[in-house]
Amino acid sequence: MKTPRAAEDVSPNLRPRQQTRLDEEINMGDAHDARAAGSPEAAASNGGTIPPRRSSGSAPANTPSQATSQAAPAPDVTTQIMQMMMMQEQAIQAQQQQFQAFLHQQALFQREIFESQARANTQKQKADPPKFNGKSSEDLELWLFHIEEHLSAYASERNSPDSRFVDMVVPFLSPEAMSWYREFKNTLGDSPRVWAVFKQQIRLRFRDSNYDYKLLSKLHNLRVSGTQQDYTSKFMLLLSQSSMELPEMVKRWFYQQNLRADTSCHISQNIPKTLQEAIEHAQRFEDARSARPRDAVQPVQPTGNKKPGRASTAPTTRPSTDATKPPIICHRCGEPGHIAPACPNRGTTGMQKSS
Repeated sequence: MKTPRAAEDVSPNLRPRQQTRLDEEINMGDAHDARAAGSPEAAASNGGTIPPRRSSGSAPANTPSQATSQAAPAPDVTTQIMQMMMMQEQAIQAQQQQFQAFLHQQALFQREIFESQARANTQKQKADPPKFNGKSSEDLELWLFHIEEHLSAYASERNSPDSRFVDMVVPFLSPEAMSWYREFKNTLGDSPRVWAVFKQQIRLRFRDSNYDYKLLSKLHNLRVSGTQQDYTSKFMLLLSQSSMELPEMVKRWFYQQNLRADTSCHISQNIPKTLQEAIEHAQRFEDARSARPRDAVQPVQPTGNKKPGRASTAPTTRPSTDATKPPIICHRCGEPGHIAPACPNRGTTGMQKSS
């Protein structure tokens, strides 16, 4: 049986027994190691260059005051986050504005397409106006009115200071009128061919110089040859061809001075202020006139001792020829051809009776 070994005072291990190090000792050791690593001897031993030594009068390089002054101020994280959020919000608002502008442009574009289609459908339903040949027998004012009514869907182009409306009217000109338009276009040059200027120049070219005078003469010489409605239609047609603005009293005078005497007198009694009022009074008076023959006239009842009865429809004739007269016969001798006072046998007949 083995006996326990006696305790030895000296450990056979050459390394000394390590004791637990305290935190303070650990911190002091780390600081010592850092200072040793930064020393010139340690740098030389590691193969590095030895930094130059500073003079004894200069301050150390890494003093706390210099480190504080050289270091940049730490950025505020909250401020950066707010700035980023504001930038994102501005970007979102800009995108929304761009999107709204895009939608507005799309709406305008769609509306223009719809209006153009609607105008095209309207134009298809209308009959094309006749072409203007530039002849004296043609009614220029009526043709201009027909053009404006046919292209009434393009009122904005008609009133605009450009050549769009005139360009739409040009296809309705005949070759004779087209030669004038070529001269008109060359005269204007780069100036826009406005509709008002077009009407003014085409009137100067294809109307007589005394056109208005001749038109007023036609209004003055117009007579009532048919019904009152026919006269009114002819008068209004001539009046529409005038380019002058006549006062209402002048229009009424031209209309009234050619009416029948009783119709004109009826209009004067009502004292109309406009041409339309004069036309209405004249039409009502003529309607009342035409209604009179349709009223049944009551026959006159016979008076006196005559018995009422059916009126005789046999015409009473009076003999007017010699064939219908009865023969003249003498009451004394009985012979025809004379009367008793002029009878040639007056004395002979008395003698025969006495004997």
